[in-house]
Amino acid sequence: MEEKDHRADNPYTLMEGYGVYDAAGEEIGRVDDTVYDAPSDVLKYVVVNGRPVPADRLEVDAERERVSLPYDATTVESAPRMEDPSGAFDDAVREHYSEQA
Repeated sequence: MEEKDHRADNPYTLMEGYGVYDAAGEEIGRVDDTVYDAPSDVLKYVVVNGRPVPADRLEVDAERERVSLPYDATTVESAPRMEDPSGAFDDAVREHYSEQA
């Protein structure tokens, strides 16, 4: 039976466990989870310490197993807690990070 988030089809699960670095180059955690939208074939978020980070501005170094963010640690720590993606949730996450950009 296929999971709701199409986890079996998610090519980004390989990133789970990668180190996550903030804009200052400090390690702030690891990728806990990846949120993939299978119908549009888009990685929406990586989840770091239970907080979603939009994937569109990430830099991924697969060789070094690290993800670099354009945000500081405080911005990630103050983001909404991860919940089932919905239009309202996506809007809240985008608003949070756009205020910090």
